[in-house]
Amino acid sequence: MNNNIKNFLNFIKYSNFSIKEIKYLSTDGRKNIPNGHFLEKAGFIKECTDNSNSFITDNHQYILNKDFSIIEGIHGNQYGLFNYRGGIIIFSTDVNSIELNDNILFNWINKKIKTYSNRFFRKSKLRNVIKKFNKDKENEDDYIGAFSIGNFFPGSYIGDNGKFYNENSLSIEINGISSEGLIYFAEDIAKEFNQETVLVKDLNQDKIFLVNQDKGVNSHDIESINKKSK
Repeated sequence: MNNNIKNFLNFIKYSNFSIKEIKYLSTDGRKNIPNGHFLEKAGFIKECTDNSNSFITDNHQYILNKDFSIIEGIHGNQYGLFNYRGGIIIFSTDVNSIELNDNILFNWINKKIKTYSNRFFRKSKLRNVIKKFNKDKENEDDYIGAFSIGNFFPGSYIGDNGKFYNENSLSIEINGISSEGLIYFAEDIAKEFNQETVLVKDLNQDKIFLVNQDKGVNSHDIESINKKSK
């Protein structure tokens, strides 16, 4: 089958969700343990485990003042919120935008504009999302006062829609935020940066999710996400 057709069919199959847990983070996008010899299965599981453990954490942080201006240069968990480890949100490579228009040429131009906008204004855009999140937050314990931005996923993954995530992916680390807060923030990030999906490493539960901006259509029960780590 043509790869473009296959990717399109996968997108249709998996597009009706906002949160989907990834149980096997394989480097080639396989979703299930392969049928075959024991050594092949063991090799697949080890590959997925190594890939899942490759995320870089505790990165250099940007601090937000009360007026949401950014101060650079500290390291460590924000505001001492030791109850939560937080997590990392990873964009697909090149920060690719979702389809913006049916006209192919116009859509291509808009995609390029959106991509460069995401790159060059990412800190100001991110600051706006954080400001809105802190104002509208569901959980009073979830307050984002600091974030890290860089390339924090040296592994690789291919999403259901054919999107790539690897060492070139823009990543955002948020410390001191619950699993529930992390998912809600990832949905807001996907919407603000106009992304089909973002990859989320939940450090509270040591789980990985694909998240998009369509809140309320979940294959993963939001109620099962921990409110506070023990």
